[in-house]
Amino acid sequence: MSTLTLEKLTGRMERLPFSKIHKKVFSLAAMGYLFDAYDVALLGFIMPLMSKELHLTPVQIGFTFSIGLFGMLIGALIAGTLADKFGRLKIFQYTLLTFAIATGLTAFAPNYTILLVLRFITGLGLGGEQPVVFTFLSEMVPNEYRGRVNGMTEAMWGFGTLLAATTAFFVLPVFGWRMTFAFGVLPAILVWFFRLGIPESPRWYMIKGQIDKAEQQLIMIEKIVEGEKGPLSEPQIVAPITLLTGYKHAALMKPVFLKRSVVLWALWFFSMFGFWGVTSWMPTLIKQAGYSLYASIGFVFIMNLVWVPSGIVSSILMDKIGRKTPLTVYLVLGGIVTLLYGWVLANHIGGVAALLSCGMAVIFCMAGAFPVIFAYTPENYPTEIRGTGTGTANAWGRVGGILAPTIVGFLYPIIGLTYTLGVVAAAFALGGVVMALWGIETKNKILEEISNVNFTANV
Repeated sequence: MSTLTLEKLTGRMERLPFSKIHKKVFSLAAMGYLFDAYDVALLGFIMPLMSKELHLTPVQIGFTFSIGLFGMLIGALIAGTLADKFGRLKIFQYTLLTFAIATGLTAFAPNYTILLVLRFITGLGLGGEQPVVFTFLSEMVPNEYRGRVNGMTEAMWGFGTLLAATTAFFVLPVFGWRMTFAFGVLPAILVWFFRLGIPESPRWYMIKGQIDKAEQQLIMIEKIVEGEKGPLSEPQIVAPITLLTGYKHAALMKPVFLKRSVVLWALWFFSMFGFWGVTSWMPTLIKQAGYSLYASIGFVFIMNLVWVPSGIVSSILMDKIGRKTPLTVYLVLGGIVTLLYGWVLANHIGGVAALLSCGMAVIFCMAGAFPVIFAYTPENYPTEIRGTGTGTANAWGRVGGILAPTIVGFLYPIIGLTYTLGVVAAAFALGGVVMALWGIETKNKILEEISNVNFTANV
């Protein structure tokens, strides 16, 4: 019988240098997340043609985005908890397959009702995958690289958006919106097969009491790293770790985690309200400002060129100066430039150059904020509830995302574009204020150090 303890396992995992096994885990997560972004962005690009064929009103357009986000809300809540119960990899593969199949079937949607059903199912898969991916990465990657790896994974959103824009630009004019959607299923299925050979989180096995499996996975990882990097250093010394017991969702509300949970819920709500308020309507609003559909797609493509560089910078800053300061700056500045973007677009000021400059500034701030948010969230919780906590926070973001497209669609005809995007800008700024005032710093701390506090979670 194994004598492995959670403290010993943590010390052995944290001593590992970054190696090909970590790169493989990162590649799996990054590709899955890239195709999440592809699906989400693609809907925005094809919406002008889809809405015309299916005769959708502005409110129905907004609700089409919102129903997918409602599915993401439910998916995040369910998948995070299931990942704590059944494992990170198993739930990841099922969520990925769910959204891939539903995306492909969307190409055959005959009417608005069926479209809503399929977008909801797609959302279940998308929303479920995201918290599981970042929970898994946080547990597999040593503290020294955790911020960068999580951040670089989130930066793949930019590649996914660019891929969607490229597909829309070249495929949409020739094959129409239905075939454009159908193309989205193939890469996601390839990722599903790529996950074979990836080890399950030893930390998860350990807290489930499957000590022998935890040691088997750990030894396998150590052999791979040692074969590549040479003899390993001595394990780090880790202080005794208090295990959490009790009902998982109730633990989030216990005093020791309540402040963290509320901060994360507010952070996710405001940032996702801002993100979806801007991006879901971006191609449509540019088109309604007098530009052609394909010009609007081209503009959004150019704007999103800054996503990956911004994400890379943000990922580096996280491990250099911490989580709080970069996230606060990105969100507050994001609110300012979103307001400016709405003013320029509504009043046709400065032409294409001003539109692109302001749009790129908005994307730059969002692309810098989200790597921090996705890396920071799972760090706040112990392994026993990391999936549940991350999924619940993610779900609050989906609430903001559900409300934003519909609210924009409702307000825009009434108060105009500038004031509507002013509401969106305020959400970004509020997220920055929450982080600045109440967020904790997690830089240079192992997961167990962040969450190893005295608590009682039995209910």
